[in-house]
Amino acid sequence: MLLVLATMITSVLGNVIHTNHYGSLQDSQYDRPGEIEPAIKSMVSRMTLPEKIGQMTQINQDLVLLPDGTLNRTAVEYYANNYFVGSYLNQLSRLDHIHGAHFVANATIFPHGINLAASFNPQLAYDAAAITARDTRSAGVHWTFAPVLDIPVNKQWPRVYENFGEDPHLSGVMGVAAIRGYQGQYKSDRSKVAACMKHFIAYGAPWSGQDRDSTVVSDRTINDYFVPPFQMAIDAGVATAMESYIDINGEPVVASEKYLRQLLREQMGFKGMLVTDWAEIENLYTTHRVAASHKDAVHMSIKSTSIDMSMVPKDVIFFETLQDLVNDGQIPMERIDESVERLLQLKKDLGLLERDGWKARRELQSMVGQPSDARVSLDAARESLTLLKNANATLPLQDRYERILVVGPSANDLGHLSGGWTINWQGATKDAWQGPIDDEQFYSNGISIHDGMKLVAPANVDVDYMAGFDIDGTSIDMDQVLAVASSYDAIVVCLGEHVYSELPGNIHDMALPSGQVNAVEMIAKVGKPMITVLIEGRPRVLGSIPEQSNALLQAYLPGPWGGLAIAEALFGKLNPSGLLPYTYPKYVGDVNLNYWRQVNDVWDPLYEFGHGLSYSTFEYSNLTLYDGASVLQENRQLADSPPVLKPGEPVKVAVKVTNKGPFDGKQTVLMYVQQPVRRITPPVKVLKAFQKIDLEKGKSATVVFTVDADMFRYTGMDGVARGTLDHGPVRILINEHVMEFNLQP
Repeated sequence: MLLVLATMITSVLGNVIHTNHYGSLQDSQYDRPGEIEPAIKSMVSRMTLPEKIGQMTQINQDLVLLPDGTLNRTAVEYYANNYFVGSYLNQLSRLDHIHGAHFVANATIFPHGINLAASFNPQLAYDAAAITARDTRSAGVHWTFAPVLDIPVNKQWPRVYENFGEDPHLSGVMGVAAIRGYQGQYKSDRSKVAACMKHFIAYGAPWSGQDRDSTVVSDRTINDYFVPPFQMAIDAGVATAMESYIDINGEPVVASEKYLRQLLREQMGFKGMLVTDWAEIENLYTTHRVAASHKDAVHMSIKSTSIDMSMVPKDVIFFETLQDLVNDGQIPMERIDESVERLLQLKKDLGLLERDGWKARRELQSMVGQPSDARVSLDAARESLTLLKNANATLPLQDRYERILVVGPSANDLGHLSGGWTINWQGATKDAWQGPIDDEQFYSNGISIHDGMKLVAPANVDVDYMAGFDIDGTSIDMDQVLAVASSYDAIVVCLGEHVYSELPGNIHDMALPSGQVNAVEMIAKVGKPMITVLIEGRPRVLGSIPEQSNALLQAYLPGPWGGLAIAEALFGKLNPSGLLPYTYPKYVGDVNLNYWRQVNDVWDPLYEFGHGLSYSTFEYSNLTLYDGASVLQENRQLADSPPVLKPGEPVKVAVKVTNKGPFDGKQTVLMYVQQPVRRITPPVKVLKAFQKIDLEKGKSATVVFTVDADMFRYTGMDGVARGTLDHGPVRILINEHVMEFNLQP
């Protein structure tokens, strides 16, 4: 049954070419939060204080569920009548549907955010989000906590895979595409949900690499690298936002007027609804230790910030405490009204105030799990696969090897392909840290690497599987593997890490378990061509594995259909086109390496951001100025008199890309900017634009980019966010080609 479904998907899909339309709407047609309607203001003016605070209260569903998981109607009535609770966490109200509606039975699960980033194809982020929104809405849920727009500076951090990579521009572009997919015209389209940009802000740079630990970072870094993707999300009309667990330089974000009112609301212009993360107000007292009591914590967070909803989530103490603070005159009623107006406006926009609004879900339920959804998931996995090494053209395998042995814990496990936030918070796999969960939880919606290889392999090729070792690197049957390995023509080793999310994914060593590294070394001694496939949520330090492997394929967390995509890449049915969306460290101590480092920083990664090989060779030539129709000047003529670049006067550049290889393929063209000298030590380079193109072998295409002076703005000595623009020489970098401009402020 599984192979039949996979065959159907493959035959229908082929190699989909996306048109980068990001939906059928024009930018101005996407809905966005705006001014509060008079009717909402009138409603709030007639509400009692308990009713208002109830709207600001979010509790977890386990308070109103019976032990068998069914709804406890008595509990619902209790919390409604006594506390006027306005929101429930998890299946009853909102979900962390960050890569598909994984809490909805038979819904399609997609590759994680890090895969979508590696694809450099925003259309895939849009399509996955649109399907996720529809499936989420089919369950009567109107809100998802996605997209995740943190910049994962620290590669040890367990939430790297939820994000769109370390680059601010890439993260912002993918985030905007996802927001448009989730939301669309959400004020009238009842197949859409409210998106939530998270986690505001600087959550991805914990100084220790441990989830929820303190972040030590400058305002300049926040302004120049952490703010941009969130600003792009706000400009795109994201409806909601979530603050982050952390403190920044000792200041907890949840109680920060600086970050949650001055920066988010006043400087960045966010008009949507803001929710806390799990128990963060209480954490001011219990964890951050900046409040002497829960009452102090509520006072600090509500009075100082613009938080609208408290994810309490286990009791009603927030409700009682905030009511006391207002009655005591410590928090003005106007502050409460501000939040309740935003909350009720959002509910109206989503149709929650419509008497029959729930009926729309019936039609949507019939659309859950349709084959076209799996095609999107498969294509996202395909375009994300990143070929890191391919010595002596080891790949593609094609029909060169008659017997292939597949080894490793990630080769036969859908849970490993899908990672955390999959069916369960901590993922679904037999060796999940929270306990075994059978792969049957996927309802057969997926295909493992081993099964994918059996399906894709040419008729003359046999593919066998042996476990070899487990995810901790402990031998299962390594003696048997080594005893028979020499009888095979090639060996595919599938490595990985435990399935995890958030705190349970904390590690103290970036190195892959030594048992996995040792197993690769032993297999390599057999002397057969060896291909290593990496299934991992963050870049684990690989030791000798790159050297021992003839080819190295990074698959990240490609989702349950990723096994088929990987098999296609291995056998040459697919030409890999993914690029690394982060810097891959070589050493365990280099957890904070990012390509946008300052020019004076030490730099020795295993692979750089943007690295990714193809079975074809793409040649870049003729970097030129461009007027929209023709070449103005070729780069070689510009050296003596670089063109002038001024604010408000953008120019266009063009570059020719030719597929010189034997395979059709996709290529992502990256445009970086560079300022050799400025008042604040500059970064080596920063990505400002990219385009993914599809080229048949022997064909060429001209790629055009717009260059704007604002691309060189940064936060200067005066501390004004991205307010400084130094004059002098600046450059754009495309592949190995450089064009210089004279920047005049």
